[in-house]
This record gives sequence, C-alpha cells and structure tokens, in this order.
Amino acid sequence: MRASGPQLGWRLLRGRKLTQWVARLAALGVAVGTAAMLVVLAGFNGLESMVRAAYEGMHAPYTLSPTEGIHREVDLEALRALPEVAGLSAVVSQKALVRSEEREVLVELWGVDSNFAALSPWAAQLVRGDGDTIAELDGLYLGTGASGQLMVDFSLGPDPVELLWPQAGLEDFQRSIALVRGTFSVHPQIDYAFGIMPMAELRALRPLADSGQVSHVLVWPSDGASGDLRAILATAAPGWTPERPEEREEAMFRVLRSEGLATTAILGFIVLLASLGLYAAASLIILEKQGQRAMLAALGMPADRIRAAFTWSGIWLTLIGAILGFTLGAAVVAAQAQWGLLKLGEGYVVDAYPVQWSVVQSLAVLALVVVIGGLLSWLAGRQAGSDTKLLRSA
Repeated sequence: MRASGPQLGWRLLRGRKLTQWVARLAALGVAVGTAAMLVVLAGFNGLESMVRAAYEGMHAPYTLSPTEGIHREVDLEALRALPEVAGLSAVVSQKALVRSEEREVLVELWGVDSNFAALSPWAAQLVRGDGDTIAELDGLYLGTGASGQLMVDFSLGPDPVELLWPQAGLEDFQRSIALVRGTFSVHPQIDYAFGIMPMAELRALRPLADSGQVSHVLVWPSDGASGDLRAILATAAPGWTPERPEEREEAMFRVLRSEGLATTAILGFIVLLASLGLYAAASLIILEKQGQRAMLAALGMPADRIRAAFTWSGIWLTLIGAILGFTLGAAVVAAQAQWGLLKLGEGYVVDAYPVQWSVVQSLAVLALVVVIGGLLSWLAGRQAGSDTKLLRSA
C-alpha cells in the first residue's frame, strides 16, 4: 500500500539527532507562542470584564443624561412606574478641586440618593479608612488614585479636605470642608477622577439654582424586561438620553480593546518569528534527506508527492506545537482562575489578575498558528519539489 503524504511527512521527522532537536525546538517555539497569545487574550478579556462589571456597579446598566445642559428636572415617579424598571437612583454631579495642604486634584463629585447603595453592588468597592466595608454612605469617598495624590491620612480617623468650586466669572472660589471617610477602586481613569457622597450633603455644600434638578438617573432594568428599554426610557423621559456604560466611557473601553489588539499583534509577530523555526527545521530535513529525495526521484516518484511529504513534515510540527500550546495556555488560564497565581497587589478591586477564556478567540489563535505554519511548510516543501526536479535531471 502506497504511503500517503502525511505518513511520509511523519517518517521524515525521524532523522539524525540534530534534526530531531531542531524539530523539537521549532515545535516548542510554536507551543510557547500559542500559549502566550491565549493567556494574554484571556487576561485582557478578564480585565475588560472586571472593569465593565465594576463600572456598571458605579453607573448601572443604563444611565439617563440630559440631552442639553448639565442638570435638568426629571419625573422620577414616571420612570419608577415602568414595569421594565426594577429601580433607579438620582445623581447630582459637580466638578470640584479637592485640596489637602499643598496638594490638589480635580474630581467629579457624585451626590447619590439613598437608593444607590441598595441597588448597586458598589459597597464591595468602597472601604473606610480602616479597611472595613461600609454599611451606609456618610461623608466623602475618593478613588484610590485621587486619595493617593492628596496623601489622605486615615490614621487618626476621617481626614478633612477643602473643596473649591469656581464662582461666576472664575474670579474666586466657593470653599467648603468635607471629611474623607474612605476610598474605592474601580479603574485608574475613575479612581483618579471621581468622588462620592450623599446627595443631601453635596447639595448643602454646593446648592443648585433649582433643587429639583439632577445630573444623571441610574436605571436598573427588571429581570423580565422585554422590548427596547432604551426607546422606552427615552419616551418616558423626554430631554434625557439613555446610555450604556461602554457608551458613556467609550474612550476607556476603546483603550482597553486597543491595548488588547496591540498586544495580540505583537504576540502574533512573535508567533510568526517562532514559526520561522519550522521553516528552518524543514529546510534542515530537506538537506539531510537529499540522498533519499534523489533515490525517490530516480524511482519515479512524482515531484508533487515529494513536495507533499516535506510539506507535511512541517505541518506535523505545527500541529504538535499548536496542540501543546493550546493545552499549556488552557492550563495556565485555569490555574490563574482557580488559585490566582498572579497577584495584583493592594489597591485593586480583586486580589489576583482576572482571566476569562474565550472559545472563539482560542479557535482563532489555533487557526492563525496552523495557517502560518502551514504556509511556511508549503514554502519549504515547494523548495524540496523544485530541488527534486534538478536531482532527476542530473
């Protein structure tokens, strides 16, 4: 029975020790590159999911913002009456310069109503200065980035800071004192630019012209919500625009995705470089098997069969490396998810680096590796077929 191309390609891998070691190193390079791509993609997936979950904890699945202006009146009771709405929380937002001694940072202060803590899973992200989670919001809570810049000190209890708001004409500032009672951590872009306090306290510090106006309305949909909730909210609250978290902070999520794509591209290039080892291994096999190629050519074996055999030797190395890399990458991701081997350190929402496995991305990585390896193997096999014609003519 005549051996097929895959069978001949497998036999070609059984050469001298040098050839075998080169082939193993080539397969190992593909495996390491494949595993690295899978692990990094799982890391970026986990990071984006963590940020999205944490951000939704701050902003809710839907946020209503004024179509025009910064503050506006809204019929909260009409929104609460919607069967698609499980709950909502009104927010008053004010920009303020927070000063502590000679240090200062510009933050967006959110004054939230009593419904916020009951509806949002934010309590897990807020801690008092002593590290204990809070039961009820009182005083000012700053992101870890802002509190770090201000060097807030909780060793003696709540730390007083000065809040400065520009007056009309920007010639002077309205000054107030607030007590920083704790911190929260969501994402650096939020941690350096946000503060939270009870709405009544913020209104007392910085009264609006109309006490009935709010800046945002956070909306949590009911479990059985059906239909287009965005359209329902827009109809129930004229002059307000419903947005999802990724729409409100499009730049932040775009940066996350861009970082993931850039890193994936770099790792893809590394996989390409590692796959060049396949070409080197295939070329070495071609040189080693030159006598066998001449004999097969003299016996009348078609050049395309010889080409297929050497092509398959490279494909086998690619498949071995891809399978090993897939197994290694899946094991590393599973270990990180189970035991949290890579820690983030203090000041983060979670202790260990989050990971999330994506079947679609994993299959795409495998396909990319196989295509690159197969192409390089085909190029090497094509060279073997061309050399065979020369050997036959000689």
